[in-house]
Amino acid sequence: MHITYDVPEFSNKYYVDKAPVRKCARAWAMIHEPKAKEAVLSCHGFTGYPGEQIRVGLELYKKGYDVYCPRYPGHGTSSKDFLATKAEDWIATAYDAYAYLAKDYEKVSVVGHSMGGAVATIIADAFDVDTLVLLAPALLVPGIPKSFRFLRHFLRPVKTDWQSDPEYHLLYEGDPDDDAYLGSEYWAYRYPSAIWELERVRRQAVACLDHLKADTLAISGGQDPTIPAEACAIAANKPKGNNKHLHIEEIGHLIPYDKNEEATAQAMEAMVSWIEGIR
Repeated sequence: MHITYDVPEFSNKYYVDKAPVRKCARAWAMIHEPKAKEAVLSCHGFTGYPGEQIRVGLELYKKGYDVYCPRYPGHGTSSKDFLATKAEDWIATAYDAYAYLAKDYEKVSVVGHSMGGAVATIIADAFDVDTLVLLAPALLVPGIPKSFRFLRHFLRPVKTDWQSDPEYHLLYEGDPDDDAYLGSEYWAYRYPSAIWELERVRRQAVACLDHLKADTLAISGGQDPTIPAEACAIAANKPKGNNKHLHIEEIGHLIPYDKNEEATAQAMEAMVSWIEGIR
């Protein structure tokens, strides 16, 4: 695998994590020698980590692109770090990563998964990005009630029934206990204050859509229990750019590494074609 973890720590100016970064959660890059002329910034999701985006990187790297995936503060370390971070920390990290790439490459496209799709939307608008791919973007999250802004101060974390699922085959280089550790710190709870920060990212992203110029491909899944297909329709119906909504009935929320390999392959093929300019 042509991957390096020797990449700038784009989050250093923001919240600095107290706990160690798990091996699977390290920021990574896939860089050709010599460097490619074009790069892609990949943005991971809420409670996610860069290792989840390896398939995105591999598919684009094979087509000649250099690919970078930064890690947001509070992700892939501990729940204490996670709860100490804000929407601004996550967005600013991706912003600085894009600014860094824009200095070295002729063109930089952006791909984002879930909350990373909302972050990618904000970045694409800020930098007038030409090409954007959104995988189950968190532009509409029905599970967050309008009253949550005020209730979050009074609600405690809620334990969930999360269990590790070995049918998901991720491609990251990590330690054997990464999944169990991150599950116990992140996915086994719903954290009201963190969910509100997600909602703040979502609202900012939606506010960008009316003036977002990027040609945008939004991919939704028929088996996605988290983000409805309407979220992709919102992006595809924005007034500017050449936009498309691709709905894959057989895929779930975790598009970059879904259990259905054929569905994931379809999504990755569509993503690569869009980045290549095939409309």
